[in-house]
Amino acid sequence: MTPSSTASPASPLLYRPTLNGLRAIAVWLVVLGHWTRLPFPVGEMGRITFFVLSGYLISGIIWKQQVHPGAPAGWGRRLRTFYARRVLRILPPYYLALALGAALPLATLHEYPGWFVLPFSNVLFYRLQHWGEGVGHYWTMAVDEQFYLVWPLLLGLLGRRVGAFLVVAMAGLLFRIGWSAWVTPHFVLVLLPACLDMFATGAILRITEHHPRVQALARGHWVLLAWAVWVVIWGLTHLIGPEQQEIWLLTYTSLGSVAGFLTLAWVLRAPDADYTPRTGFLLHPALQWVGRRSYGCYLYHLLLPVFLQRAVFRLFPATQANGLAWREFWLGPLPTVLVLTPLLLAMAAASWAWLEAPLERWKNRFDYARA
Repeated sequence: MTPSSTASPASPLLYRPTLNGLRAIAVWLVVLGHWTRLPFPVGEMGRITFFVLSGYLISGIIWKQQVHPGAPAGWGRRLRTFYARRVLRILPPYYLALALGAALPLATLHEYPGWFVLPFSNVLFYRLQHWGEGVGHYWTMAVDEQFYLVWPLLLGLLGRRVGAFLVVAMAGLLFRIGWSAWVTPHFVLVLLPACLDMFATGAILRITEHHPRVQALARGHWVLLAWAVWVVIWGLTHLIGPEQQEIWLLTYTSLGSVAGFLTLAWVLRAPDADYTPRTGFLLHPALQWVGRRSYGCYLYHLLLPVFLQRAVFRLFPATQANGLAWREFWLGPLPTVLVLTPLLLAMAAASWAWLEAPLERWKNRFDYARA
């Protein structure tokens, strides 16, 4: 596939309900991956999909609203509007989650509050070389916020050239390899440059989604094949030995970006009004409900296991007969999922009803100035 270097998005960004269904599946892959601690990285499938989706959506907004340097007059004002809308959508629910974590209390939040208040928790985890209890997932939000800061500038520099974004995607892979070889391979994946391949892949999809070759690849069987290859490579690298596992850690986001690209192309290809067997399941009311509240699900999902663990340890002291056995039972994967799922859905619903939905209405008052 070699689309024209001057190709541009063929249609404005529209509200796509199928993307809500995809968000629901992606966020619960992450949640279940963290709660059950499966040996297979099911949560990474959700994370990669989210980052590719961010690249697609944010690139589309920046191009459509002309909020990048070099756009027609007034782009600076429109850029401020872009950031105001992002801040209203993301930061108030995030700060509320931080406040709940501090009240729990979570030691890492108390010891390093500034790293979480500002979007640099990913750098903190890199410096510490370990995750904080109940807050390890916030590194992805820090990366997303850093991405929002640099992406308008990068899009203004690169234009809408597929080749330029392929170079950016390759730069992400080369950064991981070079940093791992010359500095350290540990926690390199939490740094923004290491995630550029996923964001760039989303931008490429925004440019090429209507290209005939992309449309031809936007089929369910190609999506399944791409993820199957990803799974097979994971299996082979983990069966052979530790050195091959390091190769996996350096390359799996690039490989997953291809699968994420095809997944989104497949979802975007179908008209939302068509409840077809191909993608119509994404319009199911349950998935739509969860998809709208996916941000809340993500924010709170690692706080709840900490709460459960502390409750179980208090209810079943080690000195009590069968106390250790009861602890092991209630903290097992299945009881954890059964107990925490309704709690997480209730918290996400409350966050949506009382905070996110009102903020969404307020955010929409910030209109972009006409170019």
